[in-house]
Amino acid sequence: MVNRQSDTSVFEIVWNNSNDALFTVDYEGRILLANPAFTKLLGWEPKDLKTPDHFIFQNKEEYEILLDTLRSGKNVPHYITKRKRKDGKILDILASYGAVNIGKVLAVGMYKDFTEHMEMHRKLELSQASYRNLLDHFPYAIFLTNDDTIIYANQPALDIVCADSKDAIIGTSIGGLLQTEHPLSLKEGEPATEKVKRIDGEELWVEITVRRVLFEQEYVNQWVIRDVTEKKTYEEQLEYFAFHDPLTGVWNRLHFTKEMKKIMDEAGKKNSMFGIMFIDLDDFKQVNDTLGHDMGDELLIKVADRLKKNVREGDVLCRIGGDEFLILIRDIRGKQTLVEVAKRLQDIFQVPYQLGDRSVVITSSMGIAIFPQDGTDAKTLISRSDQALYRAKSQRNGVQFYEG
Repeated sequence: MVNRQSDTSVFEIVWNNSNDALFTVDYEGRILLANPAFTKLLGWEPKDLKTPDHFIFQNKEEYEILLDTLRSGKNVPHYITKRKRKDGKILDILASYGAVNIGKVLAVGMYKDFTEHMEMHRKLELSQASYRNLLDHFPYAIFLTNDDTIIYANQPALDIVCADSKDAIIGTSIGGLLQTEHPLSLKEGEPATEKVKRIDGEELWVEITVRRVLFEQEYVNQWVIRDVTEKKTYEEQLEYFAFHDPLTGVWNRLHFTKEMKKIMDEAGKKNSMFGIMFIDLDDFKQVNDTLGHDMGDELLIKVADRLKKNVREGDVLCRIGGDEFLILIRDIRGKQTLVEVAKRLQDIFQVPYQLGDRSVVITSSMGIAIFPQDGTDAKTLISRSDQALYRAKSQRNGVQFYEG
């Protein structure tokens, strides 16, 4: 059973308490959602940037190139750009975008105010002394290595690996310090996301970019390492909620339809059959009315859990809303297989559910359509199983097959 409260609280903590501006954009580049740090940084509310002239806070040509890259599925790692505040002030921004391409969401973005750092950088002379100064004040972890040996680390580098002092890591192997499940395989200038273990044993996700730079008259490797654990968690949350029912944790209709089309193609090639079972709980409204909506939600969670445990591996279960569920039953021999499945599911529904101090028995009605005889596309099969369900509900605790 999925802990809905825990999932939601993690999402809200990351979103509401991040010091970085986090936001999602659609395929036209409009801001869909933005966290409080976004508005604090730029002054814009998401509603301000959903209009056709949403380019008002950024360079249109640059942004169009960025959007094309994201539409191709490629991430755009941290780079310095400029953004216009609502009050007209121009900020230097350290920006990063991760391609998502799920539903309306094209990408997840992150902004950090880099104005002060860039002002300092612009005032520094291009010298080795100024380069070291920049590294010392850079907000992300910087390691310089000669071959595999660490010769320099800034304070954020010590923090990210939980080292007490520079003496503890200077002269050691970068490969030994950054413990990963698999050997690091990095290409120069291309960011890679890896899960690493710190000195204290804690694991975190980091983004690593390695470049060759000139440092004190010799070329060395510069490692820029950024903690992206919060971002990774947020992306996983987005992906999870895109395809799962947030209450019960089973698949949602979007994923069900996607899987159904895939299975339909396979069944067509193999000349096999499958069934679509539409399930509706009888008198569920009475549970909500007498015990309250919290108990109604708890019942739905228990029903979904019981269904998950009693469908075969490879079958697909989803909640489409309210007290309605869909099950795709694969590779059936014929109608009799579905009769047996329906009988087994009806029997398990007869076992009482414990809701607080109350024991509740609830029955279900089921409507069934069969591929390919009742339809050869997802919309038709679901619609015809719904029609069969309508007939089944007239007799309660019944099972009806579609009759064309």
